[in-house]
Amino acid sequence: MKPRYLLALGSSATFHLICGIAAVSLFSAAAVRVIRTVEADQAARVFTVAPEDPSHAGLNPIDTVQDDWLRSPSGDSALLLPDLRFDVARIADRATLLFPFLTPGLSLDHFGLTPARPILRRLSNPFASAIGRQGSAVDPPLALGEAALQSLTDTSWSRRDRWSRFQPIRDLAETHSADAGKLPDLLQRYREQNALQPYYDGEIRDPRLWAELGLAADHANFVAFISRFASEHPSTRATTELLFLLDNLTQGSLETLSTLLDTDPEEHLEWTRASNRNAYDLIVRVRRYYAAQLDRRELTSSKALAAYYDNIRLAILNGILRTTPGGYRANDARFLIGAIDWDQRRTQDALESWRGMTVDRTDTHVTAYSQILNAMRAAGALAGGDDRAGEALSRDITHILDNERGRWLMFSYERLRKFGYSFHTF
Repeated sequence: MKPRYLLALGSSATFHLICGIAAVSLFSAAAVRVIRTVEADQAARVFTVAPEDPSHAGLNPIDTVQDDWLRSPSGDSALLLPDLRFDVARIADRATLLFPFLTPGLSLDHFGLTPARPILRRLSNPFASAIGRQGSAVDPPLALGEAALQSLTDTSWSRRDRWSRFQPIRDLAETHSADAGKLPDLLQRYREQNALQPYYDGEIRDPRLWAELGLAADHANFVAFISRFASEHPSTRATTELLFLLDNLTQGSLETLSTLLDTDPEEHLEWTRASNRNAYDLIVRVRRYYAAQLDRRELTSSKALAAYYDNIRLAILNGILRTTPGGYRANDARFLIGAIDWDQRRTQDALESWRGMTVDRTDTHVTAYSQILNAMRAAGALAGGDDRAGEALSRDITHILDNERGRWLMFSYERLRKFGYSFHTF
C-alpha cells in the first residue's frame, strides 16, 4: 500500500527516509433525500435522514448478531511488553468499532454537512437540550491568552490515550460559544499539534500495533462527540475545526487498518504470543473479522481501500466548503481536496479546487497552498482554460506536496521529542 500522511504511519524506515510519506483517504456521503416538496408559502420541505445507531452517535446502525466471537477474551486482560502495558479487554470490547469509517460507517447526515434551509417547520431532536439547540446564542466566548492556549494544548497531548486527555477541551467546547472567542483557535491547535502523529516499527511490531489499536478503540467516541456538536452547532467555526479533526481520524483509521492487515501474527507478534495468548488470539480473530468485512465490500486491494477512504474524506471536506461560515478555513479544505485529487491523478479536478483558494495566513496549510498558487500563476494555470498541467508545473506541485509532508514530519519529530518520545516509541 502506498505510504500515507497520517496519524499512524506504517514504516520501519529511519527518520532520514520518511519525508516522502503521502496522505491518502476516502468515502461516499449519503445525501439527504427530499420526499415531498410543497410551496414555500404553504409549508416546508420534508426530508428523511438516514438513522444513526442509538448508542453510537454519528454511525450507521450496528448489527451485533454475529459479533459474540469477538467479545473480551477470558483470562488476563493486560498485555505486558518491555516498558509497556496494554489493556487487551478494552480493545476486545470495542472490536467491532475499531474501524467505524469502514463498519458500520459514518451516518454523514448527522454531521451538519448540508447547509440549513429556510423552512417553516423544522424537525428537531427531542433529546437535544434546549441549550444545545440554541448553541452559541447563549454560550459565552472562550477567553484564553496565548500562553493558556498553548498550555492547554500541551496538557491534552498524549501518545496513546487521546480521548481521556481531550476531555478538558471537550468540556470547554460544550460550554462556550462555537463562533466567538478562542474555542475555534483551541480546536485548531489541538488538531495541528496533537491529532496526527507518526507511528513506526521499532525492533518488533507488537508495541506499534497495540498502540494504534488502542487509539482506534477511541475513534467512535470522537466521532460521537463531533456528530453531536456539529448537529447542535451547524455552520460554526468550531464545527469546521472538528470536521477537520474528523478528516484526521479518517486518515488514522485507514493507516491502522493497513497496519493490522499487513501484520502476520505468526511472523510479527512473537512477543504478544509469549506474553498473553488471549491477546494473540484476539488479533487473529480481529484480522479475520475485518478481512471478511473488506471482502463483503469488495475492497480487496490497497487501491480499492484507499479509494473508499478517499471518498469519506472528500465527503467531509466538501461538506466543510458548503457549510463553513464566511469561508472560514475554506482554503484548507480546497487544498486537501486538491491534494487527494492530485494523488489520485485527477489533475484537472485538483487544479480546479486550487483555483478557488485565497491566501489566509491563519490557515493550517497556507505555506503549501501559497506555493501552489504561485506555481500555477507562473505556469498560467490560474485563469482556467487548459487544465492539463505541464511537466514543469506537475513537478513543482508534486515537490510542494512532498515538502508539506516533510514539514509535518519535522514538526512531529520535534513535538514527540518535547514529550520524550520518538517515531518508534509509544
